[in-house]
Formats: sequence, C-alpha cells, structure tokens
Amino acid sequence: MKGRKLIGSVFLVAVGIALGGCRHGTGIELGAFGSSLKSDDLGQGYGGGAKLELNPIDWISIDGRASYIRFADTKVNMVPLEAAALLNFPMAGERIVPYIGAGAGYYLFESDDANLDNKVGFFPLAGLEIGLWRVSLLAEARWLFLQTDVESAKGELRNLREADVDGLGINLGVLFRF
Repeated sequence: MKGRKLIGSVFLVAVGIALGGCRHGTGIELGAFGSSLKSDDLGQGYGGGAKLELNPIDWISIDGRASYIRFADTKVNMVPLEAAALLNFPMAGERIVPYIGAGAGYYLFESDDANLDNKVGFFPLAGLEIGLWRVSLLAEARWLFLQTDVESAKGELRNLREADVDGLGINLGVLFRF
C-alpha cells in the first residue's frame, strides 16, 4: 500500500513539473508539505500542512504556515500556526533557490492523556526549492525551540511538569506559483 502511495505522489509531482515548473522571482506561492518532528519529550511526530509564501523581491520572502503533527507514542496532537522570514539565494535562472530564515509560531496542543499549555516557539530553518515555471519541490530542515507546561498527564508524560518539544523538523512538499 505504501508503494502505491509513493508511486502516485511521484506521478503527480512529475505531471505538475511537466506542465510548468517554478521560476522563483516575485509573486505568491501556495503549497502543501509533509512534516516530521523529532521532539525530546514527545517522541517522533508526523503530519502535514500548508504554506502561503509572498515574494516581494527575489531575495526576500515571508510565509505563513499551518500544519498538524501527531506524536503517536505520547498520543499528543500539535497544531503549529507559524510565520517565517526568508533570505533567498536564487541560482540557475531562479530554478534552484536555497534559502535560510527564522520564524515564530503559536503551538496548540490536544491530547486525551495530557493537558499541555499552548505556547509560542521559535525556529531557524534552511531549505531548497527546485523547479521550473509554476511548480517546485520544497525540502527544508529546521530546529524548533519550544517548551510547554504539563498541567496533568498519564502515560509517558505523567512525571513531567514541563515538556521539551525542541527538536529537528523536516518538511518535504510541492509549491505552486501564481
């Protein structure tokens, strides 16, 4: 079953790139991505999200993101609502765009087994967009700095007063340019 999903995803990306691709430059980009986050106290989480990026000039962009991450081991769901500022380094006719940036977010937590406070967190990131005219592939790595208070909990979080959600996150996705 996993093989079919992977083949279907690769096919959709190939069709999108064949129909256009992504040249960076100024404009608006809208995309979807899959996420993973390895948190110190919550364990490994997986999910996905959406991103809206505004490029007022080639070298600078800002983006807003909303995503959902599920930490299966601790039965915690996290909804990050984030904004980031990016410094872009367009190359190869703007078809390859490495970037670095920093952002902040408000992180909402939900769990039947724990009561975690919603908190503000911060992250530096580095990424790469590769594409043609209207579609590009996105890959980025980031480090989340986030601590949240544990009001009450069962299971693995029961002995914690504060959960360390810090960790390495990876996002992989597709962006569409308008």
